[in-house]
Amino acid sequence: MSTTLLGFIGLGNVGEPMAANLLAKDFDVLGYDIRANANFVARGGRAVAQVAHVAAAPVIIQSLPTVAALEATIEALLPVLRPRQVIIEISSYPLAAKRAAAERVAERGAILLDCEISGLPPQVAERKAVIFKSGDARAVDELHGVFEAMAEQHFYLGEFGAATKMKLIANTMVCVHNLMAAEALTLGARAGLDPRRMVEVLVPSAAGSATFANKAPLMLARSFRPGRGPFRHMFGYLARAREMARECGASTPLLHAASEVYRRAESEGRHEEDIAAVLEIVEAYDSERRRGDD
Repeated sequence: MSTTLLGFIGLGNVGEPMAANLLAKDFDVLGYDIRANANFVARGGRAVAQVAHVAAAPVIIQSLPTVAALEATIEALLPVLRPRQVIIEISSYPLAAKRAAAERVAERGAILLDCEISGLPPQVAERKAVIFKSGDARAVDELHGVFEAMAEQHFYLGEFGAATKMKLIANTMVCVHNLMAAEALTLGARAGLDPRRMVEVLVPSAAGSATFANKAPLMLARSFRPGRGPFRHMFGYLARAREMARECGASTPLLHAASEVYRRAESEGRHEEDIAAVLEIVEAYDSERRRGDD
């Protein structure tokens, strides 16, 4: 499919920089959001007043926050969708919600692709986030140029739903790596090591990870608000990852252990804090254990 006209629904923390990437690659983007977005317009985007107006484009990209937003958007688009029109769904919801939306879209002869983004908004803006793609192989192949404009790395994973499953695994790994970073820094401090020196040494070592490199400095600075990667996102991912593990009969001891710690974060109302604040929870466990030993 050769097109330079795209529709974009949802110009939030991920949607705005993703739309900016497309504009920078000379795509003509019709954008809709419930809130006016001056940055999108300043970059050359064309804001439209209604969801249905983005359907003038043969390809629509959606970056939405909730299942309710997805359902409302699909309801608004259905009357104006055309055969072989494509919706690239890059938001994260339970897979059942994506399947239901795809089935409704298919009734109009259009296609909804299950895609996911792995990366924080600054990574999205630099095209360093990774896109997972799944669904209609022909549509994905035809839209290679669109995906290339959005991110340097994008991977086709197969049948519809594979991208959502991969995102659950990716975010489970992020949560575990984040917890390990907090545990390592706490252990090192108790053992008499300088936490700043630990970060300097561990980041380039075999023990380093992208999560450690991103979150350890926040832990050192105790910079948890506002959270670029807040707990509130991860609570849902971990719950869905546990459900997926139950459904396929997989043993996930690290997911189980991490879930217990993140449940404590939820019970403490840390929803808006960056997940780097798990450091304080690990420290609290440490203090409670020492009191118990006294």
